[in-house]
Parts: sequence; C-alpha cells; structure tokens
Amino acid sequence: MKSLRLRILFSVWALVVLSACGGAPSGTSNTATPAVSVPSAIRIGFILATEQEERYQRDKKAFQEAARAEGAEVIFLSSNNDEATQRANVESLLARNVSVLVVQPVNSDNAGVFVEKAHSKGIPIVAYDRMINHPNLDYYAGQNSAEVGRLQAEAALEWLRKRNESGVALILSGQQGHSVAEEITRANIAVLKAAGVPIAAQQYHDAWGTDQALATAENQLVRNPRINVILCNNSGLARGAVQAVGKAGRSGEVFIAGADADKANIEYLLSGEQQLEIYKDEITLAHTAAKLAAALARGTVPEPTSYTDYKDARHIKTILTPVKPVTRENYREIVVEAGPRYEL
Repeated sequence: MKSLRLRILFSVWALVVLSACGGAPSGTSNTATPAVSVPSAIRIGFILATEQEERYQRDKKAFQEAARAEGAEVIFLSSNNDEATQRANVESLLARNVSVLVVQPVNSDNAGVFVEKAHSKGIPIVAYDRMINHPNLDYYAGQNSAEVGRLQAEAALEWLRKRNESGVALILSGQQGHSVAEEITRANIAVLKAAGVPIAAQQYHDAWGTDQALATAENQLVRNPRINVILCNNSGLARGAVQAVGKAGRSGEVFIAGADADKANIEYLLSGEQQLEIYKDEITLAHTAAKLAAALARGTVPEPTSYTDYKDARHIKTILTPVKPVTRENYREIVVEAGPRYEL
C-alpha cells in the first residue's frame, strides 16, 4: 500500500515538473494560446455621403480592400445624404482618433468646417469624389467632372448629327452646392451653347433622387415636347429620365446620358432606352484614395497629378482617375471584362 502511494506521488510530481518546463505527458498535446488581434497603427476614417447608389457599394468595398493591403484599419460611416448626419459622423470619427479622414461631402460648400475640425486635432483630411470648399484642404481624390459633362454633351451632338436633327436639351442635375453636380452641369451647358443647342430647362435635385428626376422630366416633356436630349449628372437621375420618356411613348427617340454606370443603366443601353453612360472607374478611385490616405497618415504627401480650384479652395493637391464613355458597342470591354464585371 505504501509502495502504491509512493508511485502515485511520483507520478503527480513528474506531471508538475513537465508542466512547469512546458512539456506534456506522452499522448497529450499542448493547447495553443489564441492569437490576440492587434489594431492597426493607421486608422482611416472613411465617410460616404450615401450608399443609395449602386456604385457606392463598390467604392466602399474597393477602399477597404486597398486600405487593408496598406496595413490600415478602416472605420466606415455613411451619411444618408443628410448634412446633420454627416457632421455627427465626422465628430464621431475624430473622437475615435483616426489617423486621417476621407470624406465624400453631402454639400461641398458647407463641408469646409470639417477641414477646420480635423486640423484642430492635427488630422489630415482628403475630399473623396467631391471637392470640399476650404483653402486648407489637404488633398482631393476624384474624377474629372468637367470631362464627364463634356463627353455627355458631345455624344448628344453626334447623335443629333447622325439623325440630322436639331436639338432641344434638358439637364437633370444632382444636388446644388455639390462640386460634381456643378462641374458636370457647367460642362454640359458650355458644349451645348457652343453648338447652338437650346436648353429648355436645367434643374437641381436634392439627394439625386430618381423619383424627383422622373417628375421633372415628365413635366418638361409635356411643357416642351421638342426636347430630344436629356443629360443627367448620374445613373439614378438617368433612370428617372428613361421612365419619363417611356411613359411619353418616346423610348429611343430621346438621347439620354447618365454617369456612374449602374447595372440597370447598362441594361437600358442594351435595350436602346438609354444611349450613354459615363463610367467613372470608382474602383481605381477608391484604391487610389486609400493608398493616399495611408501615405498621409504616415506623414508623407504623394505627388499630385494635378491641382484643383473650387471657389475658396485654390490650388488643392489632386489625384484624378479616368472616366470612360460606355455605349452598346463598348460596354463589354469596360463593365463586363473589367470594372464592375457585371453579369449581363
């Protein structure tokens, strides 16, 4: 009995020693301590004006992917096209000590206060997709909105020429006080006026609403049935125009251009209900902006490709990404084989 007790005590002692030395008895395995996730040293605050449009899902995904590749953490918020919500989002991210702030403003003019708030905490700020009206804005990452408007209007003129028609135009603009809406619209008007094409009406639309665009287009087509060109600042507005023209029984008789290349609008191109979309290549834009933000967070300032002037914001460092016209003839190359890779 005494011998049995000694053997048991010896066994217990051996287990204690092995455990203390990091070993394990034969036939057993060590349980690994779970890895602890360490937050990235770079935290990028990314705020979109809205996720309403299809393209902004692509912006968000592409930005997050590129930021992760840079070793950065992204804190994302959307603002539902509401300025008060966006102000609260900015305050929230600044309170969370982000390294850099990237903002697509709901209102380009009123977003200048975001620059001051960010700089008061020593945080650089990048205007994404749309300019922010402030002279001390650190950087702008966007597309050439004037080029979008020019491509739309020039394509409309070519369509009229091929049909041997004179034109009367309607311009459906996005939100007033919005740099992209104002730049596209300004370019539309400049090209049409230079060609002598009268503009029946130009109307801004809060929140870039499809239903609002539908109502405007329906009203204008009744008031001026000679309208045969409708230029729209984005795909959502163009969908309203397509619906209005269809209700008027004039599908295919009115040139309709949009911008963003949402899938529904590409399908309108294929059915002949719409004639042009501009693909802004938001995937390249998002990748570029994420890399830019990571560089700024590390204290480096990438070389700009150009400089932008917008009201009080003068000579702002800028990186612009390409815009591409999409038609029935080239849609496969741009949005099926590349870009969004739609299944159509």
